[in-house]
Amino acid sequence: AADEAVLDFRHGRFAIQRHVTRQEFEGWIERDLARIAATVDAALAEAGLADGGIDHVFLTGGTAYVPAVRRIFEARFGAGRLAGGGEFTSVAEGLALMAGP
Repeated sequence: AADEAVLDFRHGRFAIQRHVTRQEFEGWIERDLARIAATVDAALAEAGLADGGIDHVFLTGGTAYVPAVRRIFEARFGAGRLAGGGEFTSVAEGLALMAGP
């Protein structure tokens, strides 16, 4: 949510601690953002729908908290059509259901 943060990651003997700005982070993920937007385009085209044909968009997974990702969907569908929930558990729950008995 902040415009800057300290990335503090440790795993075993590997450690990173670095100040990062939102602008820098968004630069790192620029290609991923373009792929997300292209995937939305492809999904709508395959479904034969225009942006206005979508009345509700549910964003989930931790990526739903990334402002640049949300902006893709807000610009496309409007903030009023976006909803979310279970961002950190819904993906795992869905995978568990797919793997079910």
